[in-house]
Amino acid sequence: MNFRVEFQLAEAFGDKNRWFCSQAYGRKIEDREVLLSYYIKNGGAADFKKRYDQAMGEKNRWYCSEFYGREILDRQILWEYYLDHNPGGAAQENPRYETDGAQAELSSTC
Repeated sequence: MNFRVEFQLAEAFGDKNRWFCSQAYGRKIEDREVLLSYYIKNGGAADFKKRYDQAMGEKNRWYCSEFYGREILDRQILWEYYLDHNPGGAAQENPRYETDGAQAELSSTC
């Protein structure tokens, strides 16, 4: 499977999306189809695309190449560099994930 798809599915099935999906349904959600549908319908996929495009963009490619001291073209290295060095890169930037108390409750739940 393409690593881009793997990373996106990991987000869709991850703790953060699972928590928000469960909150929306008022019960614990484990069904992967429900989680994936929620992720897509609530902006997770669009947010991932935006972050992925930034990670593959010229600016991140330059910083990543400077960091490693050589030109970096490998998409997985660029993505991992983006997640490690871009504030908010690993976290979805969708405002629904930043509600009052949501982060604290998510941390204590997961």
